[in-house]
Amino acid sequence: MALNVSKNITEGQNGLPSANYKIVSDELLAVVSVVMKSAMYDGISGFGLLTNAACLKVFWTMGFKNTINVSFFAITIADMGCLLSLLWMGICYNPLFADSNIIIDSRSVQYLTGGWPKFYFTRVSGMITAYLTFERYLSMTIPLKVKLLLTPRRVKAILVTLYIFTALCVVPIYVPARFTWKWFPSKNMSLISTEFVASKGTINIISNSLNVAFYNGSFVIVVICTAVLILKLNESRAWKKKSTMRSDRQEVSKETRASRRVVFVALLYIVCNLPGSLCSFCMAAFPEFNAGESQQNLFFFYAAFVHIIEAINASCNIFIYQKTSKKFCHVFLQTFTHRPNNCKRRQQKVQN
Repeated sequence: MALNVSKNITEGQNGLPSANYKIVSDELLAVVSVVMKSAMYDGISGFGLLTNAACLKVFWTMGFKNTINVSFFAITIADMGCLLSLLWMGICYNPLFADSNIIIDSRSVQYLTGGWPKFYFTRVSGMITAYLTFERYLSMTIPLKVKLLLTPRRVKAILVTLYIFTALCVVPIYVPARFTWKWFPSKNMSLISTEFVASKGTINIISNSLNVAFYNGSFVIVVICTAVLILKLNESRAWKKKSTMRSDRQEVSKETRASRRVVFVALLYIVCNLPGSLCSFCMAAFPEFNAGESQQNLFFFYAAFVHIIEAINASCNIFIYQKTSKKFCHVFLQTFTHRPNNCKRRQQKVQN
């Protein structure tokens, strides 16, 4: 979708567009709100909620004796929270809902009830992915010590801590916010809307700082650990070919399959979260690129694209699990199709 750029651009200092110039017009943003923020938000979220519900059922059936299942279960919960928040955001942006006779200004209320909850769950998912890639790196490097140190109970405690820590870091954005009645002349009625008691500059500093810290912190860890994991997998493959002990080859193959599954999940995370990482840098570097500023239309346009990509990431892990885990594939088919034998061909591909 091309951006609506006017031919008559007024220039400010250093030849840059003036604050009155909008890269994305109000008309284009209205179309984006209907197509992307309503239809695509709800469509992708609905699909993702079904896939993640299936994942939760499968992991619950498989049990949590394996620490990697505990981590994937925690990621799935975060993904479902992200998709539920995005689903609510799509409803709030839907003109049939927003322009009805409801007593709330849905587009304003969704900022606190949908936008920031989605931010929270997306950041939790990223931090757990970062932890998981680091854990798999340790498992490939010092497997015996890791098994003794990272028991399922301790891993559960670590994941709960990540949930709580992220929640505490998001709390500052809610401190200066409140819901209040606001008069809307266009509707000739008062609606419940979001209001901030602090200045707009303070709110932007808090939100930009959280974006940069969480988005890019976990993103960098995932990138580094994924790159190292790929190198370790190549080393393990070479060692497996040279080893003459069958038991050693089987143990390496088991660890390799688990690490390969984590690598694919991490790669999907990297691809789908790169636009969001770039967005957080732009928000910090260009203050006008934010909600309530001169280029808020461009910000909303790009943010809608980022939300859709993140929703795709939260919806598609089930396909990675099916392709890279023979046990997950077996339990999934047994649970939802009652035909576990169909998984044999996939098992052979995974083992190879």
